[in-house]
Amino acid sequence: MKIIILTLLLSLIYLNGFGATWEITNSGLTFSPATTTIQLGDNVHFTLDSSHDAVEVSQAVWDANGSLPGTGFTVPFGGGTVSASALTVGTHYYVCTPHASLGMKGRIIVQAPTAVVETKVDNNLLIYPNVIVDHMNVKLDIQGSNSIEIQLFNLQGKLISNLLSKTEIYGIFSQSFDFSKQIAPGIYIVKITIGEINFYKKVVVL
Repeated sequence: MKIIILTLLLSLIYLNGFGATWEITNSGLTFSPATTTIQLGDNVHFTLDSSHDAVEVSQAVWDANGSLPGTGFTVPFGGGTVSASALTVGTHYYVCTPHASLGMKGRIIVQAPTAVVETKVDNNLLIYPNVIVDHMNVKLDIQGSNSIEIQLFNLQGKLISNLLSKTEIYGIFSQSFDFSKQIAPGIYIVKITIGEINFYKKVVVL
C-alpha cells in the first residue's frame, strides 16, 4: 500500500513540483479572499456559484471595475483551477465579468520562492528525509541561547501539529519526530522558528 501511495505522490511532485493549491470562493458578489498571496509554482482553485466566473484583466481595467479581458487566465462559470504556468511572479488582477461593475474583483500576488527543497542555512539546519515513512529528523547548531518552535502545516496553510516548543536552546540540537501514527499521508510544510527567524521545508509523508 505504501508503495502505491509513494508512486502517486512522486507522480504528483513530478507533474506539479511541490506547488500548493490555494482555494478562492465567493460570498455573494465578493471573492474570498479578495487578495491571495502565493509562491511561484502554486496553483489556485476557484469554487464559485454558477453565476460567477473569474477572468484576468489589466490593472487599469481592474481599477475601473471593467470586464474587458486581458491575455491571462480565464476560469469558467462555476469555478476551475488556474495552473501554476499561468501565474507568473507579480500581481494578477481578475474580475467576475457579469459583476465587475459592482466591484466583484480580486488579486493573486505571486511571490518568487524563498525556500529550497533541502533546507540548509547558517544555523546548519537539516531536515531529513524528504520522503518520511515513520520519522522526521531535525538537526541544527544554534549559535548562542535561543528559542525553537517546530510546526507542521498542510498545503492550505492549516496548522496540523505543534511538534516542539522550547526556550533557551543552544549548541547542537537533534531530535526525531514520530509521524507513523498521527500524521496522515500527504505533502506538508515544516516550519521551524529559531528566535524570530522562520525556515520552511516541504516534505512528503507516507
